[in-house]
Amino acid sequence: MIFDEGTLGIFTFILLGVCVWIFILWQNTRRIHTQLQHVAQQQSLLRHDDSARDLCRAVHLLQPTAHAGVDYVIRHDNPGDAPYLAEWHAAAPQPTREQLLHALAKVSYVEPGKNYASLRQAEYPSVGDQLDAAYKARQGNDAQQAAIDVLIHQVKEKYPKSVECL
Repeated sequence: MIFDEGTLGIFTFILLGVCVWIFILWQNTRRIHTQLQHVAQQQSLLRHDDSARDLCRAVHLLQPTAHAGVDYVIRHDNPGDAPYLAEWHAAAPQPTREQLLHALAKVSYVEPGKNYASLRQAEYPSVGDQLDAAYKARQGNDAQQAAIDVLIHQVKEKYPKSVECL
């Protein structure tokens, strides 16, 4: 016999380990493939449906770290009906209907492709105030400039740049 019992046992153990590893990789590949299909379906809906895109922007305004297709799913079953949140998977709490309506009102005036920029611009300090603060900072009084910088930072955190919801 070429292999003794110990060597055969080791080969069997290694082969079993490789089979388990391949099975785990196969399962993960299937799960990732399914998740990518969901994301692609959501992105297709958001590209072609303005009302679904507005709902996505409203959700993103309320939960900036939530991503369509991964953390939540938007459905728009009938053209006459409004889109809705069909599933919520995020760790953050799901926005209530009232919160969504308020956020929808906020993002409804935003032109497509300008969501974060328009929202930021509406809340930034005026250019005149920023220039005045910069002038005073050059003269040695940087208190107003620090306050303006804090306001700008808060607005940038409130409305982060994102490719979410196109």
